[in-house]
Amino acid sequence: MKKALALILTLSLTAALLAGCGGGDANPGGEAGEAASSTDGTYAISIAHSTAEDTTDQAFALAFKEYVETNSGGAITVNVYPNAQLGSDREVVEAVQNNEITMTATANAVQANFVPDAFILDIPFTFATMDAVRYTMEDEGFLEAMGASYDAANLRLMGYTCTGFRVLSCNKPVHTPDDVKGMTIRTMENEYHMAAWKAIGANPTPLAFSELYTALQQGTVDAQENPIELIVTQKFYEQQDYVVETNHLGQFIPWVMSKTFYDSLPAELQTVVDEGIQVGRQAAFDHIESTNDANRQAVIDSGTEIITLTDEELAAFAERTAPVNDMIKEAVSQTIYDAYMASCEAYKAAQ
Repeated sequence: MKKALALILTLSLTAALLAGCGGGDANPGGEAGEAASSTDGTYAISIAHSTAEDTTDQAFALAFKEYVETNSGGAITVNVYPNAQLGSDREVVEAVQNNEITMTATANAVQANFVPDAFILDIPFTFATMDAVRYTMEDEGFLEAMGASYDAANLRLMGYTCTGFRVLSCNKPVHTPDDVKGMTIRTMENEYHMAAWKAIGANPTPLAFSELYTALQQGTVDAQENPIELIVTQKFYEQQDYVVETNHLGQFIPWVMSKTFYDSLPAELQTVVDEGIQVGRQAAFDHIESTNDANRQAVIDSGTEIITLTDEELAAFAERTAPVNDMIKEAVSQTIYDAYMASCEAYKAAQ
């Protein structure tokens, strides 16, 4: 976090010097890195995420940047920092909460450490299709309930994107839970992810995303679980022989903004930002749809085998993780649980 703040302070000083020389008034932070307006009513939004420049997160960020800068009439400047330039996922969420960075996207499991109700999306094997995932991401009742939980943590939930299902990559073929027994698998620092893999029979080991490739290379961990997009963009397939389509969780990506910053914006600029979020979400969906087949082919071309599990095989994994559902039900508020289940049931009824 110190490195992140040092970078923001450096950028702020540089922007201030440029402003004094006629180079512009907006800066990416403000004093002590805070996202704040300048005296002439301009604003700077800093977006930090941990994935590479060719990912869904970056597609969102760039589309958001273009829309907001164009439609704010020069009132808002957007600066994008991919590749964990401003810190780890957890550090960046904390910085957004403290209004030191304006906006971020991380896996839902990371944000649940700050907003416990977000753990609801970590119930494994809830969704069978990406259409079902998107239905819940856009369900007004669920969004309203979850938004209130984020507000209480000084985080404004701007909307969700999704980079597909999380899948397992490893160095042995997997078709049953018993095939995973004893496997050391990297997970995020999330007690329910760890509980799920422990219930399946693996040895879950939390590790920072930025350290994962080296850990696979050195054999510190045997396996990991992420969407195929990240397996490709981070080249995890170079260290793994198999990708197993467990599809145990939808990779929900909540985009969050400092509530302090959002509330400081004039109403007309809040509208521009809200509209920019929807433009960014569509760009993210377009990106994942257009790259999914290519990502799968990149895995195959590398010599890594993709194993597609049957419905019966998936059911065996779901059965092992069933106790995690009850754990999460106890951890979240009744309001969130009811809104989530209502969304899932509404989708099923619509089919």
